[in-house]
Amino acid sequence: MRGLSRALDDFQDDIVAGDYLHAINCMNELLTEYRQGLSDTLWRESVVDQCRQHPIFQLLKQDPYTSRAFDKPRGYPGDAVMLDYAYYQQPPSDASELGKRIFNVVTSSPNALSVRWRREHIAWLIEQMAGQREALSLMSVACGHCRELELLTPSTRARITRFVAFDNDAETLTQARQVSPEITTWQCNVKSLPANGEHNGFDFIYSIGIYDYLSHAQAATLTTWLMARLNPGGRLLIANFTADNWGRGYMEAFMDWNLVLRSREQMRGFIPQGASPHTCLYFDPYRNVIYLLLSRPAN
Repeated sequence: MRGLSRALDDFQDDIVAGDYLHAINCMNELLTEYRQGLSDTLWRESVVDQCRQHPIFQLLKQDPYTSRAFDKPRGYPGDAVMLDYAYYQQPPSDASELGKRIFNVVTSSPNALSVRWRREHIAWLIEQMAGQREALSLMSVACGHCRELELLTPSTRARITRFVAFDNDAETLTQARQVSPEITTWQCNVKSLPANGEHNGFDFIYSIGIYDYLSHAQAATLTTWLMARLNPGGRLLIANFTADNWGRGYMEAFMDWNLVLRSREQMRGFIPQGASPHTCLYFDPYRNVIYLLLSRPAN
């Protein structure tokens, strides 16, 4: 694709000249258009390979957000450190000046806005439930550093009598405990769930990142398992990035960050038998992430 090569040359020249915002945003748009219009094989062979062989790739890897996703120091992209980058928009001090400027653009993108909105939305839902109950039992699945707890009012935090932080990453759980000492950490893989155990009786369970990495069968199994952990009248929220999310092309080409993306119809396929008819399916304001809010019947 000669057109892509010339476009990458131009984007690189713009970045070197200091026009980071225009270059990276235009590149995002172009790559996502390519991604939407090509088969998986043609995308990898014609676009991804060309992007990673182009000198612009080394410029972009000066951005700590891009490079951490690509290098995967925890073995997977989108780890809790990366989420903190998106939440707080603070690059590490040892990043180059160019890397910091690229970081500022990438973490201000619509996809990063969706990540920040997701955190705020969880906090808002917890606040709403705290206004209706004297005590709350919560579980966060693939919890990260539980940064949503930082957004809660003191009165809401006081009503949380139980908070289980569920993740497979031991380093993440250690950091989560340092952020919020009152939580109970549980290291477990969502692909190897126990049939029984002490983790039952929750008023609200939320999983806002792991579904992006699960097959349909794995996600359906997890949904059924989580619904069974709810109290009567309890609620489960799951989130998934959409196939037309704004940064998809850049994420796959330069960050090696490949998500399992889902449509409205695919999310509906996770509604288990026995769920309350009061099911809600909605997008975030940027339409990059879709949410499914399920309720367990009260009786």
